[in-house]
Amino acid sequence: MKGLLTAAARPGAAVAVSFALAVSAGACGDSSTDDSGSGGSGTSTSSTAASSSAASPAKSFDLKGKRVALVTCEPNVFCHAYNVNLTKQLKAAGAQVTQLSDNFDPALQNQHMNQAIAQKPDLIVLFASNADAVVPALRRAKAAGVPVANVNARLKPAGDRLIDFEVVADNGALGKAAADNLVEGMQKAGYKEGNIILITGTAGTLIVQDRLVAFGAAMKAHPEFKVVATEDGNWDQVKSSQLASQLLTKYRSQGGVQGAYGMADYQAAGIIQAADQLGMPTGAKPNSLVVTGSNCTPTGMPLMQQGKLYGNATQSPIEESDNAYRTIGQFLSGKDVPHTVTVKEERFTQDNFQDFTKLCAEWPK
Repeated sequence: MKGLLTAAARPGAAVAVSFALAVSAGACGDSSTDDSGSGGSGTSTSSTAASSSAASPAKSFDLKGKRVALVTCEPNVFCHAYNVNLTKQLKAAGAQVTQLSDNFDPALQNQHMNQAIAQKPDLIVLFASNADAVVPALRRAKAAGVPVANVNARLKPAGDRLIDFEVVADNGALGKAAADNLVEGMQKAGYKEGNIILITGTAGTLIVQDRLVAFGAAMKAHPEFKVVATEDGNWDQVKSSQLASQLLTKYRSQGGVQGAYGMADYQAAGIIQAADQLGMPTGAKPNSLVVTGSNCTPTGMPLMQQGKLYGNATQSPIEESDNAYRTIGQFLSGKDVPHTVTVKEERFTQDNFQDFTKLCAEWPK
């Protein structure tokens, strides 16, 4: 029989979210739909994520006189850390960097792309808000002879064929890591079967689709654990907490919920906050809710230290932007680069999370 999470909810009580950092936009990714799995077209290479320390020192390039337009997202915490780290390294190498930011707004990003193209930079670095909406702008860049590097999340084929190269996360690996973490954690908690809820980033985005496809494939080997609900948390910690409260209450009389996946670790934090408000313990312990994330931010590490968040994975903006800088530096130095550089991701749990503190917790403010 399942271990049940049956602590009584307070009828009609709202979940109070008191985390200092409530993130309102996406961890990363575009806003489009696609039926394919993870991975883009073209040659792919991997770069190993740093685990025991911050990412290794970036390679030095001489980029004096080079002009880079960074068309990206802000003020999302992931995007901000990515932008600060990449810009710092490019400027240290001598490049001039212009940043044009939107809060995952395709229309505004289209205006910024037009502005960047008009400046005729040596490279546009694009953190796409929407893989479909950005295609016309990519066509204009191609026609104007302005190279474009796509970063963070893959594009659909229509956009992929218009860029010069990309440096992206392995979202399939992140989805599998989340499944592995939940299975391992629930087994450690003593569950022989169990219900799982998923609270994702913006539904329909390629980053979410890729993670869910890989998560589902990994869970097929464990039919004893059943996904009973998947909800769109829109990369928002407060919304994720509200959804979790509703789901934990709903399934309280249906065997309870034994596992939960918050796609970003601040979404996982929202789930934990909801469980706390409902009097439900979290962690890999008997009669507790096992929670995992699938990317790491400073929000998640304290929860791991407290034993509340069982697992996570390494999609760090520092590691990603370091890899982007190295590839951009090679390209602007006139060297050939692979079409696709995929950053290798690693999962971690309560057993080894201390090895990832610098990578996940020491970000630019």
